[in-house]
Amino acid sequence: MLALWRLGFRGALAWLLVVAFAATAVAAPSGPPVRIGSTLALTGPLAPTALLHKIAGEIYIEELNKANGLLGRPVEWVLLDDQSKPDVARSLYEKLITVDKVDLLMGPYATSGILAAMGVAQRYQKVLPHHSFGMPHLAKYEMHFPTAPFGPQPNVTVPTTVFDALAATATPPKSVAIVTSKFPSAQFLSAGARDVATKRGLRVALYLEYEFGTRDWGALAARVKDAQADFLWVGSLGLDSNQLLEAMKKLDYTPPRHFHLFPAPGPLALAPD
Repeated sequence: MLALWRLGFRGALAWLLVVAFAATAVAAPSGPPVRIGSTLALTGPLAPTALLHKIAGEIYIEELNKANGLLGRPVEWVLLDDQSKPDVARSLYEKLITVDKVDLLMGPYATSGILAAMGVAQRYQKVLPHHSFGMPHLAKYEMHFPTAPFGPQPNVTVPTTVFDALAATATPPKSVAIVTSKFPSAQFLSAGARDVATKRGLRVALYLEYEFGTRDWGALAARVKDAQADFLWVGSLGLDSNQLLEAMKKLDYTPPRHFHLFPAPGPLALAPD
């Protein structure tokens, strides 16, 4: 078995070296650019996370154009700001197709924007790959292609993965508090977390929903503290988690363990506790 693994590793390494050499030998892209159109939430509540998608996309396109581009042509990303609003995303995807006349589409960040873009793509019969769609059952368009690793039932697979990890610890939680945004995908997965927790015998000490874009974190923090649960699930987006943690800190409370669904990873990584 070890010998087979070594052979497979060596073969893979040899293939990677061939590909790497070939990449350095190809000609630079030329001709008219392939224009890929999309929106991202560059402003609004989703911006702290969507901006990371912008950075990743820009890096990828830069690397792609340093090589052979796409089909030997350079790639241009036509990126517009949907302001974290589905109705704005809908209008902008219409513009990308009819005014900007892009060659290809790519979906925006987050479920509600993707649904809005999908309706436009379907009307014009355009392929729509996307990458952060949390409610797969709502997609009825045959030419949409999700690339998120959630699977067809993220309301089951995501909380199951979290609770499996907790069950494997030395002190598995016996109670859970769930606080979630009413943003559709966060609400959907958090409701799934409540169901999964209940089926596993955990006591749901709190289930609390808040408005998308809320600024009133003090009252939410107080409810979480009063629940005194062993584990906190936060169905958050953007900076929600940071603001909730800060509000709990003002109450001298830190949850024993906590999970955050769709946060802005950079700011959350720098958050205390």
